[in-house]
Amino acid sequence: MSISIRPNPPFRCLIVSAEGKIGHTRQAEAIAARLGADTSVVPALDARHLQAGDDALAAADIILAAGRQSIAPARRIARFFRKAPQRPLVVVLQPVLWRPQDFDLIWAPAHDRPPRLLPRPRNLVQTLTAPASADPAALAAAAAQLAATTDVGPRPRVGVLVGGPSAAHRFGSAEVDELAARLAAFAALHHVSLMVSTSRRTPAGTAETIAARLAGEQHFVFDAARTGPLAPATVFSAILHLCDAFIVTNDSVAMLSEVAATGKPIYGWRLPGGKGKFERLYTGLEAHGALRWFDGGFAQWHYRPLDAAGDVADAIARRMGFTLDDAGRI
Repeated sequence: MSISIRPNPPFRCLIVSAEGKIGHTRQAEAIAARLGADTSVVPALDARHLQAGDDALAAADIILAAGRQSIAPARRIARFFRKAPQRPLVVVLQPVLWRPQDFDLIWAPAHDRPPRLLPRPRNLVQTLTAPASADPAALAAAAAQLAATTDVGPRPRVGVLVGGPSAAHRFGSAEVDELAARLAAFAALHHVSLMVSTSRRTPAGTAETIAARLAGEQHFVFDAARTGPLAPATVFSAILHLCDAFIVTNDSVAMLSEVAATGKPIYGWRLPGGKGKFERLYTGLEAHGALRWFDGGFAQWHYRPLDAAGDVADAIARRMGFTLDDAGRI
């Protein structure tokens, strides 16, 4: 496929986002930010009704389709421009098994392997982790907002990122109680400040259970399900910036990826259950030096940050005839 684009950045990027998949949208936004692109977001259901002459498509240099629901509308958009002299680059952030050649680039995590009988698409970009929004300036700004509203505690600070039950992992009341008890013992033994954040999948009452165990100590516990002065994404970004190491439940590829993009130590917290593809991710993170499993100890180490967003952005830029500089910008 030949691509004809406007000669000078900034690019204009249209994100087609699967409904309710905030994590997928954040991945696309992280890549767009690395490209320095001006972005707009359209839900996948609305994107199904876009026509070739619509302003949203005519203005776009890049289409980033984020999540499985976005594949069909992205395929339709790609077909609009199949013979057009100038058209957007169409990139799907999701494994595509049927007609991958319809798209310019496809990103898929290396641990999510397609069936062995299928050939590897030539337009496939794979990374160990998922694209993450670990822009230092943005994280620092979020940290300043949080520090203005609450006491973040003295260093060393350990972030605790809590996921929830999924199709592969269990996280019930027994698991919540064990996590809360061991966090309290860990903080007392190593004299660290904990900054805890739950997520959208975390069972109700988890934040309260952990806060009760940590009562009387200088810790921060954020319940992502409750409204407050700061959005959960802002608090999450602030924790990434403020903490020196992290304890992360192993159910969430997104949370593991976000921390791995900072280069800070990850202690994995195992939940019951699992799948082979997740074990491949953990093995890769361990081999890279990013992940060790939580055993109650506390050490700090360093590794090269895993910048999947930069890797995907670089592949997009090269496909469009540009290269990224050392700072990851065009």
